[in-house]
This record gives sequence, structure tokens and C-alpha cells, in this order.
Amino acid sequence: MWFRNIHFYRFEEPFTMTGQKLNEVLESRKARSCGQMELACEGWAKPLGLDGQMLLHEIDDKLMFCLRREEKVLPASLVRERMEEKAFEIEQEAGRPVGRKERADIKDQLMQELLPRALVKASHTFAYIDPKGGWLIVNAASAKKSEELIMLLRKTLGTLNVVLPQTNVSPESAMTHWLLSDENLPAGFDVEDEVELRAAGETTSVIRCKHVDLGSIEIRAHVSSGKRVHRMAMNWQDKLSFVLHDDLSIRRIRYNDELVEQADAGGDELAQFDADFAIMSAELSGFIPALLTTLNSTDEE
Repeated sequence: MWFRNIHFYRFEEPFTMTGQKLNEVLESRKARSCGQMELACEGWAKPLGLDGQMLLHEIDDKLMFCLRREEKVLPASLVRERMEEKAFEIEQEAGRPVGRKERADIKDQLMQELLPRALVKASHTFAYIDPKGGWLIVNAASAKKSEELIMLLRKTLGTLNVVLPQTNVSPESAMTHWLLSDENLPAGFDVEDEVELRAAGETTSVIRCKHVDLGSIEIRAHVSSGKRVHRMAMNWQDKLSFVLHDDLSIRRIRYNDELVEQADAGGDELAQFDADFAIMSAELSGFIPALLTTLNSTDEE
């Protein structure tokens, strides 16, 4: 289980709930299938899937859990087409136009007819709590997915005192500073070959570069002219390659081959899950504080 995209949050107070207790609490909102008239439903699922026994999987004092969400696939274009057909029939038969309120009623009726027959799409969002480090780490590419998990976890626990980390320098400012000169880069971090630059004005201009030398005169000229870095591919200690975004999310994480080989469990799926989780979480426990330290110590002058 390697997390590829993460949003991470800091606990304002120590998380003291045991894995056994957390599992019991998660059971109160266990995942289920959508009812006939439900558009969506969500709950907690077993991180190990069919092989799992619990809703909480614990390795090295780290607590992994999984949000399962079901959504009915009901295209808006289909509903709109059916509604227009029904409205046209009424107009032809009654010889009068169909008003806004009547159209809304037609739409509600169509939803009731279509929902029980709609296809269901399931998605899973994994996360884990690191009580010692004081982190909640969510494996999600979008902030929306991460927020969905946090909202349900807060409802499940009754309270959840996590916040986005605050830094002295914004990721946008720090990345822009790092890109200007190799000497500005913090120890242990390097830039790779991808960047997105933006300049805010009446019309926002965006420059996206891939597979280029970010230390080139051309790239740095864009920064010198006032453009800001909104995301940039980087590397940490030759262990992790990633793309840092201006909202402090980390996308497209790639773990180096040595780490992946170190986790090889020889074909045992459950042992492989545990090995991946243990090594990944250990590396993220070092990487996240290191990244925040650079953002708190970066000197832009």
C-alpha cells in the first residue's frame, strides 16, 4: 500500500485513542450499499478488503483506515433529455407552456423513476493516523476527496482537532525562491524536470514545462519577470520523487527502487501490504517534517 498523492494535517492535541477503540468507533458508521432512492452513501471499509477482519489496520503504531463511497451514476444529460421530452408532451397535449416549478416537479419524478435502476460506482480513500508524529495523512489527489474523509471522520469521532500546517513561507514563495538558484535549495531537496508557472493579472498566464532543465536561463527568466511557481517536481534524499503544489499537497509520489525492493514480501499479499505500509509510513514520517522545516526556514531575501 503505497500512497501516491497525499494531503497531510497536524493534530492540535495528541491523538490518544487506541487502535482497538478506534475500530469500535468506526463500526458505528460501517460502509453499506446505497438504498434504492439514495444518490450516494459512505462509510468505513476494511483496509485489507475481503482478507480483512477489522476496519482499522495497525502497523508500527500507525492506524490505517479506509473510506468507501458509493455514488449512483445518473448523467445529468439523460435527466435533462427525459425532462424535455416530458415537458414537450405536456405542452402538446395541454396546449400551454410548462413553467419552471412544473419542470422541477417533472425532474423529481424522473429521479424517483431512474435512481433504482442507476449503476453504482464505488471509490475508496485510504488514510492513516500517526499518533507519535501527530499527523493525519490522506491518500487523495484532490482536496475534495480528502475533505470528504475528514468530514466523516469528524462525524464518527464527534470531534477531530486537525488543521493544515502553517508555515512561515508559503509553498508558492518557497518554490519560486528555490527555482531562482541552486544555492537556494534546502539540504536534501533537489528540483527535477517539471514546473508550472503563473502570472496573475487581468488574464492569468500559465506556463507548464515538462522534461526540461529547470535550472536553464529560459526557465529562470520567467521567474525573474514576475511569474510564480504553483507546482514543481522535486526529489528528497533520492528516496522520494514528488510534485509539490502551492496548497502544500504532494502529488505523484514515486518511491525509489531500493525502498520498493526492501518491502518485497515474496508474493504473500497480506505480508506485502504490511511491508509496504511500514516502509512508506516510515519514510513519510521523515519527509513531512523535513519539508515543513525547509518552508519555515527558507530565507527569501
